[in-house]
Amino acid sequence: MPHCLVEGARSLEKMLAPDELVALVHDAAMGTGLFKEGEVKVRLSLYDHFTVGGSQEDFVHLIFYLLAGRSDEQKKALSMAIVRALLKRLPAVQSLSVDVRDIRREAFSNRRSCLDAG
Repeated sequence: MPHCLVEGARSLEKMLAPDELVALVHDAAMGTGLFKEGEVKVRLSLYDHFTVGGSQEDFVHLIFYLLAGRSDEQKKALSMAIVRALLKRLPAVQSLSVDVRDIRREAFSNRRSCLDAG
């Protein structure tokens, strides 16, 4: 179920192929042991028009959505694992961040839950 939205400067393509960035984030998330194989979904959007502190410096920002129930410690471990992986592969990028957000189970729906409900 986890959904990870990766945003970054288009210029990142010069340092790392987009599919490699997606795989890097996926592998870092899976490496935490918090998820089963096949659960983590990662999508990437690269931007031509943006500002980071008033300039066009490279950046990577992730929003990682999880169904509610994980502890703050687990969420912090997830965000740190991803930032560490990004730091290792993109050491020149000064703006790296991860925001882990809960999805309320009571309001979430997907294909399976709709089919199960009839």
